[in-house]
Amino acid sequence: MFDDPIAEFDRQTLNLTRLITSHVLNCDLEKFQRQTKALRSKIEAIAISSTDPTGNIPVVLVVKQRLFPFRDLMREIVAKKRNGYVEMTPRMPEDFIDTGSLNIPGGDVYALLDVDTGKDILNVSPCDSVQLIEKKGRTVLTMREGMYCALAIPEILTDANRFNSIQMPGSRIEGDLRVPSIWFSKGAPRLGWCWWGNIHTWLATASVKSRIAID
Repeated sequence: MFDDPIAEFDRQTLNLTRLITSHVLNCDLEKFQRQTKALRSKIEAIAISSTDPTGNIPVVLVVKQRLFPFRDLMREIVAKKRNGYVEMTPRMPEDFIDTGSLNIPGGDVYALLDVDTGKDILNVSPCDSVQLIEKKGRTVLTMREGMYCALAIPEILTDANRFNSIQMPGSRIEGDLRVPSIWFSKGAPRLGWCWWGNIHTWLATASVKSRIAID
């Protein structure tokens, strides 16, 4: 599915349409369809002229909402026939705020292009990973973006040959060393957190080459 970013975009669009019609995502369906149609054309033009990507996921579609349904969306992330869950004690997903340095696009829908789950920086802490990522001209993911990655491709949580579970330091709590993370825990996908300075053999800081939206 990763040989054709447009086919992957179409697949994700259909899945998000299902979540809108089932009211998991609170979006206007007609507006979403107009926006994704325009975004698809933009991605198609970029795909034709782009060089080989360095990541392992070509495109991820993201829907922005003011009141984000963290728990509802995690339940839609299914791996090994188990629905995802949130466990971030003593924090809650709503406590984490996107950092202002990432320049998240405006509008309701945008796309991540050339996402890398970070297999080459396993065993590197988020603290050190951010510097390595930025030197490559890439940026880290927000918590919401990481959730959409796992929603689109839940195999990132279970297929260690191609992917790895991810950390998203693009969302933080001021003065707190916790980093939101998604991994497979207790037999199901989990949205939780790990420490800013800790390393893991199975968890790495994910990044993206660019974010694009319709004008």
